[in-house]
Amino acid sequence: MTTKIVYIDDELLVAYKDSNIPTVPLKSNSGASLLSELAKEYPEILSCHGKNEWEGGILHRLDTPTRGLVIAARNQESYDFLSKEQSEDRIVKTYRATVGKSYGALEGFPIFPYGDLMEMPAVVCSKFRSFGPKGSSVRPVTDNKRFQDGPIYKTEVRKDSDSSFLCTITKGFRHQIRCHLAWAGYPIVGDLRYGASDSPVFGLEAIALSFLHPTKGERIQISVD
Repeated sequence: MTTKIVYIDDELLVAYKDSNIPTVPLKSNSGASLLSELAKEYPEILSCHGKNEWEGGILHRLDTPTRGLVIAARNQESYDFLSKEQSEDRIVKTYRATVGKSYGALEGFPIFPYGDLMEMPAVVCSKFRSFGPKGSSVRPVTDNKRFQDGPIYKTEVRKDSDSSFLCTITKGFRHQIRCHLAWAGYPIVGDLRYGASDSPVFGLEAIALSFLHPTKGERIQISVD
């Protein structure tokens, strides 16, 4: 695996993760991941972390099939700063989602209340619950009292082309964009878990990041096309 560094300075780096490799090891297990590849050249990212030591300086994870931009801190001070920025919804992440059309309602989804996303942009909002064997997927929750105290997650969705959307989030939940688009009737190409047809390419890519630099005091904008 080759890892492309998109941005680097003394405080952090931004790498481009390939599809079908984990961002970090699965819990404390060893194995190939974006983190392990980065650590070969930048071992200092292993010395900083949050509550999970095995995640190193990685600030946010992408699902294994999703490709795109990931931030990693190179020292604990930068990690702590960026982690706080993330917890306060100040790191903005934009994804391009290539989608197909759903052919029938999926089990566990409430009625989608936002209309056709190809016709108008929307901020799709919900809480989430685990669903399926061993909680392997998630479902949106809008009015279930059992989940009334959970946080609300927002996905800003706007049309990019006749077969793709640009999706922007700050706070993120597992499978958030995948679930919200499937709920809208536009599952991501290759996402069999959420009702799409099979494809050799998984249609979700993290294409842009915007965040405040830990020491420069300026907002950094990074994107790929």
